[in-house]
Amino acid sequence: MNRSGLTLLSLTALLGSLLSALPAKAQPLSAEDLANAIDLPVFNVDADDIETNSSSLSRADDTALQLHRQRALPVLEAESEANAVEGVLETEAMSAPTAEETLQPNLDVDWNEDVEMEMGSESEPAPAHVSAVEYYSQGVRHYNKGENALAVTSFNAAIAANSEYAEAYVFRAAAKSALDAPAAALADYATAIYLRPDYAIAYFSRGALFSEMGELASAMEDFEQAIALSPTYVEAHNYLGFIKAAMGDHEAALVSFESALSLDAAYAPAHMHRGTSLIALGEFEAAIAALSTAIDLDRTYSEALLNRGVAYYRMGTLPAALDNLNRVLKLDPDSSEAYYNRSYVLAAMGRPNDALSDINRVLSMQPNSVEAYMARGTLYSAQGDTAAAIADFNRVIELDAYSDVAYQQRALARLSRDNVSDAIDDYSSAISLNPINEGVYKGRADAYAIYGDLPAAIADYTYAIELDGGYSEAYAARGRSRYESGDAHGAYQDFTHVIRQDAAVNADVYYYRGLTLVALGDTFAAQNDLQTAANLYLANGQADGYRAVLDRISRL
Repeated sequence: MNRSGLTLLSLTALLGSLLSALPAKAQPLSAEDLANAIDLPVFNVDADDIETNSSSLSRADDTALQLHRQRALPVLEAESEANAVEGVLETEAMSAPTAEETLQPNLDVDWNEDVEMEMGSESEPAPAHVSAVEYYSQGVRHYNKGENALAVTSFNAAIAANSEYAEAYVFRAAAKSALDAPAAALADYATAIYLRPDYAIAYFSRGALFSEMGELASAMEDFEQAIALSPTYVEAHNYLGFIKAAMGDHEAALVSFESALSLDAAYAPAHMHRGTSLIALGEFEAAIAALSTAIDLDRTYSEALLNRGVAYYRMGTLPAALDNLNRVLKLDPDSSEAYYNRSYVLAAMGRPNDALSDINRVLSMQPNSVEAYMARGTLYSAQGDTAAAIADFNRVIELDAYSDVAYQQRALARLSRDNVSDAIDDYSSAISLNPINEGVYKGRADAYAIYGDLPAAIADYTYAIELDGGYSEAYAARGRSRYESGDAHGAYQDFTHVIRQDAAVNADVYYYRGLTLVALGDTFAAQNDLQTAANLYLANGQADGYRAVLDRISRL
């Protein structure tokens, strides 16, 4: 509920871009400066919808935009990283300027005052004996060491010495972004672009920041512009694919990934992300092939192993899924995503205690993980520990009051404890949050039927059927409620509809249609249905059902 990887910019591409655009009077960088000036990390997104499906391997198969932010542009606080792993976009990002608002330079942006005080004024003049390039190189060294406040100070000095130093604006933007000042970072990217409209890396880097902020349309525009300026920009093609996948267009994403691979067939991230889009499209064998290529190119590519585990899980190849997730944990023993996903594999393999152990491990690392509480609550329900399950669903609702799934799951747990009234209330809450979920209407209808309110049950079954005309379980349940309420004709129509859809339906449908035919006075047809029900009960080892039908036949 479930999907990512990061690569650094190509050494040759980045170095060529940075050095070819140095100010005309700049002194050449030293060998040490060259080594320190080439490592500009960029945010690599991974998308699927950014949907969360708590009943499946959501963290990996959704390939969510925020999944592995720790390998992206550095962040200042560990809490920011944890929030990103949980798929939470920061509040500030939601109100950040759009691409349109950042087209013109703005050197006086009012940003994080505490950070600015620590760094000093942006307009502080540089000593005459130090060149802009030297300050720039010093700033890059600080940035690569994670000393972002010091990096900003150095880039300030470089810009004070040369106000048209586009490269310094790009790196200062990256450092500001790492200091959790996205608006100021966007202003610097805009200035770099204003100074150099042909600066592909500036568009690319700003697109990466827009991606992190969830401004997908703006990110797409910037990546497309980077490609227009530099058609062989492999990373830009790859990241454009991420954005298309984030917007749910996996077919278009595949085109971008294949464009990247046509330029560099050994570019592992494009193989990996191509695999994740193939998973989203249900093409699991092709996904495994793509992910395997990424792993062959980089044996430590944990994100590719994680997603390959998901693909094997989706195919039902559980041992291979488990092996891949175990390999992830050998590479990264603290991977909460791997523990989370492995819990589903272990549960599917009939190892619920091991699955619970993995989920508990996730919660020890992320005590406010909604997905982990949902998964654990579902496991507890499956084991019959409904009290523990309800406690976990309560916690989910505390953390996310809009989780219709938590209300639905809590309703099921309450029903199993014969708490029908509260279960109905939970189903009603789930419906208010998601009024087009046919399964919730059927769940509430089942609860109404248990409660004895057959008209309300029939109304909810009917609405579920209106939402999904092929919902055979709702037809069968409505047929039973109609039979019990005395509407034999309506019941017969519902049971017949189910049997016409699938003649091999469960024995109960034939049994209740047989009883309905008795009520309608057609004893001969009733006997045929009851005999079919008896045969199905016997074949399925349902001795009680078999005996009940024989008893009913004997009284015809």
